[in-house]
Amino acid sequence: MQKIRETLARLTRASSREPRELQPGPPRLDRVGRAPSTARSSRERVLHSSDGKGPCIVHDGIPSGEEGIDIVFVHGLFGSRLGSYTKGDVCWIRDLIMQDIPNARIISWGWSSTLSSSDTFAGQAENLLGDISRVRAGTKRPIIFIGQGLGGLLVKEALVIAALSRIYGSHAELGNVYPRTIGCIFLGTPHVRSGKKSLGECVAATAVLAPTIPPLSLLRSLRDSNTLLEHQHSTFLLVSRDIKVVCMRETKPTEISAAIAMHGSHNGDTGDGPILSMVPKDSVTYENFNVTKDDLPTNHLDMARYKSREDPGYLRLISQIKKITSGPSQAEMEAQERRNQDILNALHFDTMMEREARIDPAYGQTCEWIMSPKVSPFTSFLSSKDPILWISGNAGSGKSTLMKYAWKSEAMKKELLQGWATGGDLIMARFFMFEGGNRIQKTYEGFLRSTLYQILSMRRDLIKVAFPSFFDCPWPPPVQFTSTTNLNQAFYALFAHMSERLRMVIFIDGIDEYRIMERKDHYEASDIEVQYDNEEGDVSWGRSKWRSDSHTEIAKLISSMANKDIIKFIVSSRELPEFEEAFSEYPRIRLQEHTEKAIAEYIGGRLEDEAPGLPDTTNLCAELAQKSRGDILWARLALDMVIDGSLRTLRSTLDSLPARLGGTDGLYMRMIENLKPEDQNDACRIFHLALRAQQPPNIITLAFAEQGYLDPYRNELKVHQDTARPFSKSTLHQLTDQMQRRLRVCCVGLLEAESRSTSDTPETARRVVFNHQTTKEWVARRDIWEHLPNIHQMDDVDLDLSLLSGCVRHLKSFETMQPPVLTWPNVRFRPDAWLIVANALRYAERIDAETKNIEMYVQLLDELDESNQRSWKTALNNHKPLVEDPDWYERKLPGLLRKHWAGFEPMEAGKSPKRKDFLALVVQANLVKYVQHKLAQLDSEARRRKAQELLVYVVSPKGDGFSACVSLSGDYLDFHHDMPDTKLLEVLYAAGAKPADDNQVWIRALKAGRHYFQRGSATMTHLMETYASKRLMLNRERWVAAIKSLLAHGADPNVELLVNTPASGEDNHSSKSATMTAIDFVRETLEGEPEYAIDLLQLETIVGRRPSVGLAR
Repeated sequence: MQKIRETLARLTRASSREPRELQPGPPRLDRVGRAPSTARSSRERVLHSSDGKGPCIVHDGIPSGEEGIDIVFVHGLFGSRLGSYTKGDVCWIRDLIMQDIPNARIISWGWSSTLSSSDTFAGQAENLLGDISRVRAGTKRPIIFIGQGLGGLLVKEALVIAALSRIYGSHAELGNVYPRTIGCIFLGTPHVRSGKKSLGECVAATAVLAPTIPPLSLLRSLRDSNTLLEHQHSTFLLVSRDIKVVCMRETKPTEISAAIAMHGSHNGDTGDGPILSMVPKDSVTYENFNVTKDDLPTNHLDMARYKSREDPGYLRLISQIKKITSGPSQAEMEAQERRNQDILNALHFDTMMEREARIDPAYGQTCEWIMSPKVSPFTSFLSSKDPILWISGNAGSGKSTLMKYAWKSEAMKKELLQGWATGGDLIMARFFMFEGGNRIQKTYEGFLRSTLYQILSMRRDLIKVAFPSFFDCPWPPPVQFTSTTNLNQAFYALFAHMSERLRMVIFIDGIDEYRIMERKDHYEASDIEVQYDNEEGDVSWGRSKWRSDSHTEIAKLISSMANKDIIKFIVSSRELPEFEEAFSEYPRIRLQEHTEKAIAEYIGGRLEDEAPGLPDTTNLCAELAQKSRGDILWARLALDMVIDGSLRTLRSTLDSLPARLGGTDGLYMRMIENLKPEDQNDACRIFHLALRAQQPPNIITLAFAEQGYLDPYRNELKVHQDTARPFSKSTLHQLTDQMQRRLRVCCVGLLEAESRSTSDTPETARRVVFNHQTTKEWVARRDIWEHLPNIHQMDDVDLDLSLLSGCVRHLKSFETMQPPVLTWPNVRFRPDAWLIVANALRYAERIDAETKNIEMYVQLLDELDESNQRSWKTALNNHKPLVEDPDWYERKLPGLLRKHWAGFEPMEAGKSPKRKDFLALVVQANLVKYVQHKLAQLDSEARRRKAQELLVYVVSPKGDGFSACVSLSGDYLDFHHDMPDTKLLEVLYAAGAKPADDNQVWIRALKAGRHYFQRGSATMTHLMETYASKRLMLNRERWVAAIKSLLAHGADPNVELLVNTPASGEDNHSSKSATMTAIDFVRETLEGEPEYAIDLLQLETIVGRRPSVGLAR
């Protein structure tokens, strides 16, 4: 944000400058061109205009009344507006281009070599932006920028500034350049680092190729600006997604003197003669969907100089300009609509509206006060330029109910349209955060997906504005579409392009329930554990560093997105210090100051409906409302206790009620204390099962888990008893009905099952969730249960075994409700069934690390495998093709029956990971003890063969594709992206596996490293976007450990492997092959990674090589 503020402050200065003259004076001969690499060009002269700065309209071929296109040329360092594009006596941007691009205005912009030392290119970029804005006053025609060398960096910086101006509502006249820009062509411009050269070094190397020798101070400044240049590129990526980008690289070197070369190098004696140099190859292009790569058969200076229309470089450049300006065909428009729906489907997740749906509507007229200007600042906020309204309140004070009421208020929408949003396109969205739900319901990803889905569903025309780069790629895309980076770019793209008309109001409820889940593994256990050091106010619900950091982050995110002209946020939360500080300057509604009258009305209505004839209800309502202190949840629960009790004891019950919800002496504790001792124990167990679950458990899974995993009388696993007594639909309904009663009685309604959306909604779709965030926080406190003398201590392994058993039993009963296997459009497991499998394996991973009772644990997993295989075969045999298909019965069905269910994971993108059996899956799930136990049951030869077969799964996870379960739970983690625990290698070696017996396993293990070390790989991107860099680092450490282990056990360090490296050309995915030895491949992978320098030394020692110098670079 500080960087943005500094940029916008500079714009204030830039916008006040006097406009320059648009037409330059006559050109003059300034100097003889330096000698490039051909004899003919060495005799040509370079033309410089007398005024080398600002815009020059070289040609205007747009007839009056037509729009056409503006093409803006920006020369490189020490170039000029005409001379940089002149060869011989032909200035092609003046003399040739109109014959191929007739309906265009050609603008050449000149700049000086003076660059700001504190902010590279910023001052020049502001001049470019201001000049082009003035030249284009009164027109909305599209723009293409063409930048040569370092001129391309000026173009990038100008577009970044223009986009930020657009997004943040400052200097709209400058920001209007950005939404009209449809393309950028970069001629020899460095964008990213190349090998070991930093981006700053690549930019300095490009500066060396200028027509004038750059001063050493400038080269040093460019090298030292690496961080700023990296930041510029990352921001440009954010704002350029809907701009077609072409990166063109020279294929011939430029001849420069040794003195110049020495200025651009770090060290070394280059001698006295001329040398040949080029812009660092890998720096000129970068990977992205909207980026096209191409080569120009010339040197760096001649990339923008052409003498005739037959010049191969000219033809390529004109071809790229025409591609940018061409519009979509009818077929492309139809494809775009299909892609629109693909994108909306990808944004959607099943629990998007779950929290809102669970909020009861406002009782009677209890929320109407918010629209009264005499009582509430809400209506004045709607007509003001204030970007944020904070609705604060104590836990349980009815914030969510009020937010739902306000969101649905027609009066609120009318107020907006008549005031702040007048003349604009009003779009509204809401997100109700839910800490008690799954991961996506409490994260930034969930907010972005939900908000974008709502916006784009209403305005499908904006989908391509938000996600332009996903219209020119395969679907599903090769990278994770729902990454936070991609979603964030889409969100800002909307405002950058639509700020003239778009007006958005976003409601975010429960921002105190926001959690930074993607970085949770960065925190120590002590930072996550909740501390209760205060028994007053909202802080009595406990504090932790992780939660506090989460609250600070969401407050900053909201503040950074809020804009008085474009977007308003209405947010609600508990009254916590982080929000008090962040929102202190904005309007606020303190809910408990307004709700006493509403609570009295609510109580009176319920008493009239549920206890008619009760005497003195007026005083009773007032007393309960006053005692609630604005806490509607307290009032509801207290009223439940009063109504359920005896009328004769009503007064004593009311007098004895605690005045707050939480703590060791609050209303929650009173509700549990009123239970029988056996019900207290059951409540404790059910609560802890729900807390221990991977995500809010399904009601069937929880019902089975609550029964335990073992029949204590027969010492028999309950999963085995289910085989003898299979479930029917009626018995499953009885099971869920009984579980709901137990939730009401034992858990006193603090846990509740989601209601069915329709009578046909299967039980498999219903989850059990806490009725309020405060409930979850309260039952998680250890000291709560220590205050109850009859509570048995909970054992984590026992809970995990019960949850594992619950999952297995649920899967066994799954086909009673619906087949667990889908056969159209391809054969695969149902995503909701696979999610249960995945949860079972996550519980098994926890058990595997702790349990001593290996037999019971192994039997549970064996039953999971065997029952799933039975279901797999049953579903296939019962399948009847929709149309007559003899091939199904003769070939397809027998082939599928021979395969294993574990190889048919449902995928959102990519193919299902290949797995021959259940052991391949459990290896990926890190079940070390289970694998060891199963191998020990085989004879020696079978054990050796199986261990050799499993070796590939341990050392080379397949990093392609993403599971369909991601859209179901939001916190699903694929098994096939991560390196398994290297302890499994020792298990396999002990069973007889030998790396030397299969060079293909060794080669695949080597190549797996690219997933975790190669910038831009799908797996690396996925890991960075899901559970942050700590998970990536764990995968890197495991890969290095695996390579060491394989070498130590006989893998051949000199085996040759074929490696693909990116190649230039118009195909962004083209590559070329090279051969290298295994140890050289490892060296290339780890070089430049300082934290692995010692590991690389150890690896070379293992293979008997003399360690190389400079490994830690």
